[in-house]
Amino acid sequence: MLSSPRFFSLLCLIVFFGFSCEVRAAVPTPAPIIAGGSGVNLGITKVLAEAFKAKHPKIEITVPGSIGTKGAITAIKDKAITFGLISRPLKEKEQSPDYVTEAYARTAIVLAVHPTVHDDAVTSADVVAIYKGTKTKWGDGSEIIVQSREAFDSGFMVLEERIPGFKEACDESRAAERWATYFTDQEANQALAKTPHAIGVTDLGMMVTEHLDVKPLTLDGVSPNVETITDGSYPLSRTLFLLYRPQNLSAEARAFKDFIFSREGAALLKANGYQPLAEVGQL
Repeated sequence: MLSSPRFFSLLCLIVFFGFSCEVRAAVPTPAPIIAGGSGVNLGITKVLAEAFKAKHPKIEITVPGSIGTKGAITAIKDKAITFGLISRPLKEKEQSPDYVTEAYARTAIVLAVHPTVHDDAVTSADVVAIYKGTKTKWGDGSEIIVQSREAFDSGFMVLEERIPGFKEACDESRAAERWATYFTDQEANQALAKTPHAIGVTDLGMMVTEHLDVKPLTLDGVSPNVETITDGSYPLSRTLFLLYRPQNLSAEARAFKDFIFSREGAALLKANGYQPLAEVGQL
């Protein structure tokens, strides 16, 4: 039988180790960060997330497949995701005092073609004629295969705003069902990369981050790149936003957001075809 001092010491050890195990078990694991939304934002978000996780390996960041800007807004309303990834400003009816949008990057919208196309340039008039169906041949005589997006695609909405006659051409062609229509950015990008003689609308950032084997066309003599959207000489671009509830962000989520707006985040954006939108003072 154990003597009283030895028994007391053993009891203390049991209590101590049991308490230590409970303390270790009680240390919370950081909640995963979920960033979901428009397919336009997915590639660059994955690049930023991988760079952030290399510095913070215990923080999990999940970037699911495209749910679109509308899906991101709904998911933020339902508190189902941490960050909504959206590729256009919120409409008035979509706004709420419970969440905010923060612009972080801009990229050129690109009229791109399959590598089989020998043409390197289009004019605004060409684009309208192609999507209207009155210009049907490339310079070498091959048939132009037109790829379209749904009416509320953010890229097409920019073209409709910036190229006179484009909206009317697209509305007419959609009504006549002239062209194949794609409903996600990734589906459209892959179809463009696989379809000889095709033309479609993508953006510079997706071309880089998704490693798309497509060729950008100059528009009215101007190449789509970070410099030309920054100086305004190239007319087609879109802004990417983070949508989130400030009061719901964990310390880890705030750290990821800060990383996107840091010097390192800006360098990654530039390297992947984006103009960073952080204020100079923040960098």
